[in-house]
Amino acid sequence: MKSILAALLVGSSLLAFTGLAHAGARPPSEGAATRGPGVDMRGMTDDQLRRRMQDACVFKLSEREEAIKTNAVGRCGCYAGNVMRAMSSDEAGELRETGVFGKSSRPKAENAMRACKV
Repeated sequence: MKSILAALLVGSSLLAFTGLAHAGARPPSEGAATRGPGVDMRGMTDDQLRRRMQDACVFKLSEREEAIKTNAVGRCGCYAGNVMRAMSSDEAGELRETGVFGKSSRPKAENAMRACKV
């Protein structure tokens, strides 16, 4: 389970999915916010942020299993939706700004992964 969590949080190297694929890969730095690797998410709506999270999840799951047979899209949709519902607007803003889950939102992402069997 921890390796799956690490894989999803560390993410992929594809440019199209790197925005949230790296979410949680490293804690936010102290002081000034720094951008995580990948796509600039600062202007994304909540729906775009949720879709970016879902896409990164599906990509990561497809690397290790047959995504269609295991309903990766459904499981990742569950994960992304649960994370977005659990995060406060400040936490979502921090994710957009830094490109990584913050200290308070990381446990919410981990709970969503467990709940959705990602």
